[in-house]
Amino acid sequence: MKLENKICQSCKNNFIIEPDDFGFYEKMKVSPPEICPICRQQLRMLFRNFKTLYRRPSDKSGEMVVSVYSPEAPFPVYSVSEWWSDDWDAMDYGIDFDNKKSFFTQLLQIFNTAPRAAVMNSQTENCEYSNQINQSKNCYLIFGGLDDEDCDYGHIIWNCRDSIDNLYLFKSESCYECIDCLGSAKLFYSQECESCVDSVGLFDCRNCLNCIGCVGQVNKSYHIFNKPVTKEKYKEFLLKYPLNEKSSIDYILKERNALRKKLPQRAFFGSRNNDVSGNHIYNAHNVHYSFDIKSGENSKFCFTVRKAIDSYDLSFTGEAEECYQALTMLDSNKVIGSQQIVDSHDIYYSEHCYNCDNLVGCYGLRKKSYCILNKQYSKEEYEKIKNQIINQLKERKEWGNFFPKNLTPFGYNEAIVNEYMPLDKESALALGFTWKDNIPYTTGQGTIEYKNLPKTPAEYNNNLINEILTCDSCNKNYKLINREINFYKRNKLSLPSQCFNCRHAIRMGKRNLRNLWTGRCAKCDNEILTSYKPEDQKIYKIYCEKCYRQEVY
Repeated sequence: MKLENKICQSCKNNFIIEPDDFGFYEKMKVSPPEICPICRQQLRMLFRNFKTLYRRPSDKSGEMVVSVYSPEAPFPVYSVSEWWSDDWDAMDYGIDFDNKKSFFTQLLQIFNTAPRAAVMNSQTENCEYSNQINQSKNCYLIFGGLDDEDCDYGHIIWNCRDSIDNLYLFKSESCYECIDCLGSAKLFYSQECESCVDSVGLFDCRNCLNCIGCVGQVNKSYHIFNKPVTKEKYKEFLLKYPLNEKSSIDYILKERNALRKKLPQRAFFGSRNNDVSGNHIYNAHNVHYSFDIKSGENSKFCFTVRKAIDSYDLSFTGEAEECYQALTMLDSNKVIGSQQIVDSHDIYYSEHCYNCDNLVGCYGLRKKSYCILNKQYSKEEYEKIKNQIINQLKERKEWGNFFPKNLTPFGYNEAIVNEYMPLDKESALALGFTWKDNIPYTTGQGTIEYKNLPKTPAEYNNNLINEILTCDSCNKNYKLINREINFYKRNKLSLPSQCFNCRHAIRMGKRNLRNLWTGRCAKCDNEILTSYKPEDQKIYKIYCEKCYRQEVY
């Protein structure tokens, strides 16, 4: 088939369906989309609330729980342990499909009556204030965690230990204020680094030890701002610019950022790939317009995925194969228009189902087969009703789309979408999204001014947990926890002057957008596809991968 130009039915911008895309849609037995990839991604993220948390009573026991659902939510909310208990059955909320009514109207009835878990945590210990976290221990305000221990304040933190205030951190230990870093230890205020140790303020460095403010360095030690220094000079620098002083960090990062503007910058971050486009892609073949991919093959429009095979339009997913328009798949295949599906296959328009197969429009099922709207059927009955539903959705041009926006339980500002694709209230409402007013927070309760906190790490003590601080940026109150105080003291770092949300927003702002623009390699002048915006391409010397490697390695 030939390339097809289309106009997005949501944003009215042009988008392209390429010849290979038609083959995927045919295999999945869906029509080509009428909505562009950006709007499709926006809709999926509207259904994921990572870090807007509420205290509310469990609708089962009355005990107070931390939940991603506000007390006003229309459906019952159980604690995690209550949700996983065997003394209730999601099948009790099943309804018969009525072909005279909209399928999604009936699905909303299931969504609004079946109990939901307060947060999405599994196999965790002492992680009550984290969400979407698995196989982890002693983590506080970690959102999107896997196999972590003693980690606090982070988003997409996998296989990490003893790390605080990070964004997209992997297989690392004792890291602080790092963004898109891998396999590092005692690395602070750094971005796009791999296998770096005992270093501060690095950007795009590999295998570096005892380095400060460096850019694009490989296999270096005792370097400051890309220049070699003696061990003694290195120590003198840290004495002159102690890390517990904000002015020191500001100076290091200012000099580093000036270096970035002088040196080649890679158009794309990734390795061990063949035929890929996007950013932060690893171990992949034929993966396009995708971002934050750890492994993949023959996939497109995927975002934050550990492994994608023959899949399109995935977000925040573990391992998925032959999936389309899905959010949070773990070890699942043949899934369409669903979210939070684990160890399952042949699932359509369902949510929060585990070890299942052949479901349509189900919520909260475990170890079930051939169910529709939480009701059990024989295989023959299932196939008959499933085809009725598919035909109805095709007639309405809804088959193959994600859930419609009115099925999300979250306002735009509650969901993770507002961090990756931010809108103000007026803009969100104009686009048909909802907005959550009066999200609870505390202000005006501060017990100590930041300037009156201990200045040197030696003075830090656990009495600080009794103090209520006031954020320099938003004036909301926040507190410290024991583990972070000990971390700052041990690593001789300053206490934070901003709340977690503001610190997180600053880190998010330092990442390139999940979009691609064409440009020219600053060295060979070949056309490149990069996540650097056109205005940033005027600031930095963006090199294609071949030229960058020739220059740096």
